[in-house]
Amino acid sequence: MTQALSLYLDALRFGAAFTVFVSHWAGARYSGGLLWRATGYGRTSVIVFFVLSGFVIAWVTETRERTFEDYAFSRIARLYSVIVPAFLLSAVLDRLAIAIDPQLYGPELRLSPAEHFLGYALSAVFLGESWGLTMLPGCNVPFWSLNYEAWYYVLFGAALFLRGRRRTMAVVAAALLSGPKILLLLPIWLMGLLAWRWRAALPARRGAPLALPALAAFAALEVLGGQQLFDEATTPWLPFSFSAYDYVVGALVAVFITALVNTPLRLPGDREQRLIRWLAGTSFGLYLYHYPLLNFFGTVVPGSAAGTMHGMLVFGLTLVVALPLARLTEQWKKPLRRILHSGFDAARRKYRDPATGGRGLS
Repeated sequence: MTQALSLYLDALRFGAAFTVFVSHWAGARYSGGLLWRATGYGRTSVIVFFVLSGFVIAWVTETRERTFEDYAFSRIARLYSVIVPAFLLSAVLDRLAIAIDPQLYGPELRLSPAEHFLGYALSAVFLGESWGLTMLPGCNVPFWSLNYEAWYYVLFGAALFLRGRRRTMAVVAAALLSGPKILLLLPIWLMGLLAWRWRAALPARRGAPLALPALAAFAALEVLGGQQLFDEATTPWLPFSFSAYDYVVGALVAVFITALVNTPLRLPGDREQRLIRWLAGTSFGLYLYHYPLLNFFGTVVPGSAAGTMHGMLVFGLTLVVALPLARLTEQWKKPLRRILHSGFDAARRKYRDPATGGRGLS
């Protein structure tokens, strides 16, 4: 992972998060459908996230997170440092916005208090999309993909770090808990992992001739209608808007990333590098914070949603709040990881104390 490759992947990561934000803002509820054509690119961007996630996880487990503890605590800290603030933000802003203007909300308004609580509870342990469930933390629609990605972390970690019967039991248990529709998109995540594993198979400097056809193929598919070329699922037992197009996009993204690895990449100036790194650090937070903020500002900003000024104010206010908040919570990741390590080490020392008979955690 060179500095240049890391920078370009950071740009791709933020670009995907920003596209998800724009795809939701482009809806009639917030902008009057100002950029309605962008609405279909939200799901495509989630597929980009899955492939990127598999690629990065393969890299960190090969180079930095070489033990089960390091891997598990890094993943927990990564997820919950943003998920907990996202839950609080969703709960507060949803309640305020619904009280001000319930017409902005759809079926989620008609959920009972028990269903709202269950949505948060299941989402906290990433079971909101398991089997036939479709449960969200409040009205935070983008959270659906976290139920998928978290289980991919678990499945990969169990397969990589455990051995023998423990590995088999852990993988089977994780597969049964996550359910078939989460497993259905696992191959897309694994495409990113394979892109890392097979990166050296492509001759050096042959990346650019491969990257361009991958981009051209994606552009051609989009011109032809992309997602509309395939039948979409309409059942809760399959992923939302699922079709074979997800695999096509995943494969093209994996090929593109593999090509980037083998392309001489030019580093921009220091100022541009700092900007890209800063924006990339907001990607996860922007992804989880923007939807409750869109709902809230869509409610409190005066004027009709069809008005251009209304839409631009909602757009700007959401970004002005989401980006700094995302950057702030990003900084909680490392302290949380240190706390988890410290707690685990303290528990291990206590468990191994001679007074307990010298037993170990293993």
